[in-house]
Amino acid sequence: MSSIRARKVGNARRNRTCGALSAAVVILCFAFFSPASLGSPGFKDPLDSPARIVDRLGKRPMQAVTRAGERLVAVGSRGLIVVSTDEGITWRQARVPVQSDLLAAYFPSPDTGWAVGHDGVVLRSDDGGYSWVKQLDGRSAAEPFVNYYRARADNGDPAAKQALKQLEQNFKVPGALPYLDVWFKDVDEGYAVGSFGTLIATSDGGKTWVPWLDRIDNDQFLNLNCIHGIGDDVFIAGERGQVFKLDRNKGRFRSTPTGYAGSFFGIAGNSRAILVFGLRGVAYRSSDRGSTWETVRMPSEATISAGIARAADSGFILVNGAGQILTGDSEARQFGLYEPPEHLQLTGVVTLTQDSALVTAQSGIAVEQLPRTEK
Repeated sequence: MSSIRARKVGNARRNRTCGALSAAVVILCFAFFSPASLGSPGFKDPLDSPARIVDRLGKRPMQAVTRAGERLVAVGSRGLIVVSTDEGITWRQARVPVQSDLLAAYFPSPDTGWAVGHDGVVLRSDDGGYSWVKQLDGRSAAEPFVNYYRARADNGDPAAKQALKQLEQNFKVPGALPYLDVWFKDVDEGYAVGSFGTLIATSDGGKTWVPWLDRIDNDQFLNLNCIHGIGDDVFIAGERGQVFKLDRNKGRFRSTPTGYAGSFFGIAGNSRAILVFGLRGVAYRSSDRGSTWETVRMPSEATISAGIARAADSGFILVNGAGQILTGDSEARQFGLYEPPEHLQLTGVVTLTQDSALVTAQSGIAVEQLPRTEK
């Protein structure tokens, strides 16, 4: 067990981080796993190697953090997953069957949750994040996913033909494309999203996954960076200002135009507002469940990597690549800027109390005291 310096705080409120890597970072990661390196002597596939036991857990690169009941679960590089039962004071490393970089996690219940990341990895835990099993990866998914669309394409389904072509192209990428985010309604129904239009769904807790490339208004197969449920709605945010909302009656994600041309990397919301955010500090809000959107003036132009809505509609917390924390009112109209003492490339956030939050970064994990934000 390893620990970081942090002050123990009061009872936690349930929330999670929603964020993703940019397309440029994803492509850069692929460069390190070229076909030549994959076939080089001594290479061990990350999918066949369990995560190594490491020390200084609070100082390791982390990509996201979420809640699993009263626990905190953070995910990071080379299959590292850590769990805290004391609000981030100490951390325990989980047993993980892969060394793939992990980018996101979500727990719909205190015990059962999922983590996703590079190499098309989908992991499941049933003990609050302490141990994980692999449900899916780029190798095991290729044949059944391609066959799923090929059968329909052979029967003349034009949407299946288009999806099949893109899917075959996606699986040509060495190591398989990453899943950038995951969200579950409950322990059965869930979704994961990723690069080049990647979208999969399950209705049986991940025992089986189905590709949904043809069930979203994304004909150009733009990157899907984040997925999040807000109230009774489910939203996906991605490239070119795209936001998609699930039409449950049709079983399809419908586009809800924002008017923005850049990339969104995250989405958060409460009963008063939905907020999407991303490149160069751009943010848009909606007060009508995603039907219309308006810009929000932000105090920083640094790319926003992750964000959450605080409990009881008490505001928003966003973090960015410049190491800044942005705190907003409950309607996501006005945001203030807080700069922690240490300059960190922040990647994730969860609230601890009304006045504190735990953040993840490329340099590890930290607890930050926050200024109060009026409702």
